[in-house]
Amino acid sequence: MHTQTDILWDKGSAYDLFTSLYILHRPDEYGLRPSWAAGVRSRLPLPQRDTLERAQRVLNVPLAWIYQLPEPKNTAEVMDALTALSPEERLPALVFAHKTDQRSRDYCAFLMSLDGKQRLSAKLETQIKSFHTNAANLTKEYLRTVFDAWSDRAQFGEALLQALNAYISNFFEEEEARIIPAQHLALENAQTLFQTKDLLAALEELSEGVRMDWVKGTTTLVLAPSFWGAPFIFFDKLDEQTGIILFGARPEGTALVPGELVPDELLSALKAMADPTRLRILFYLREEGPSTPSQLAKILRLRPPTVIHHLHNLRLAGLVSVTVSPKAERRYSLRMGGIDTTIHHLRAFLGGE
Repeated sequence: MHTQTDILWDKGSAYDLFTSLYILHRPDEYGLRPSWAAGVRSRLPLPQRDTLERAQRVLNVPLAWIYQLPEPKNTAEVMDALTALSPEERLPALVFAHKTDQRSRDYCAFLMSLDGKQRLSAKLETQIKSFHTNAANLTKEYLRTVFDAWSDRAQFGEALLQALNAYISNFFEEEEARIIPAQHLALENAQTLFQTKDLLAALEELSEGVRMDWVKGTTTLVLAPSFWGAPFIFFDKLDEQTGIILFGARPEGTALVPGELVPDELLSALKAMADPTRLRILFYLREEGPSTPSQLAKILRLRPPTVIHHLHNLRLAGLVSVTVSPKAERRYSLRMGGIDTTIHHLRAFLGGE
């Protein structure tokens, strides 16, 4: 169906290279077995392992930078592009790419002004926090890592290149072969989906329950598949009018951990429903309809952060949907289709289908 937003399609294993690193350092948040994630990280020599751990505090998935890579946007193109940059240019390129909005320009200018002759003062900490919407949650460790990386960009850039090379050769090179066919299939399926549904409905299905009202303010939207990101989405702005979304591309019944017997979708759902508080949340969402974490916190007599934690696990399991608006608090709804899917997966698993 026609929409007022132009859709552009993209793909490349470079997206999963950085997404996998992001998730491997946050396994609990993404339903990944921590012991397996630690095992993957332990394949790297200690210096490179430490560099990637620090990098995850200053780098999100650099969607804007990956988007401008030449085809086929694989690990070879990542390493070629980073090698072509001087060491001190690598961090600014990955973080800010070609972003032109005023906030990004101001933050980049501030970070570029840092140098190794300074110390991390209270004033600098306050300045770093001023560019973050979640300033109250920023730890001293995070602030120190940001300061150290940006005040010695050349050293960080060189260490990062070596660490990425070690990660690719020790793990991701083999993983890349598994990812590419799934990305191609997911892209074909998504393109077919957009021929039959409007923008918001198609995105909600692609993301397994995220209603992204904010995309209505964009004129162009880039969509790219990610094997590692499923069922979550990663999104960013390329400029004021152009957004980019990384959507899940892991085939149903395929585990993130190679060779895992129990499908990720089934395991996440059973874990989520094994908690009485989460079952109460599902019950109240059915009774009360779409609700914010604050509203649920009042009903359940729990702190909002506790409710948000439980909602995150229910979202991971595909049992709730969420509406994301530019300024409003997120609103969650019961996703009955997720309940039906869980029952189907359990029957199929126990029935040997």
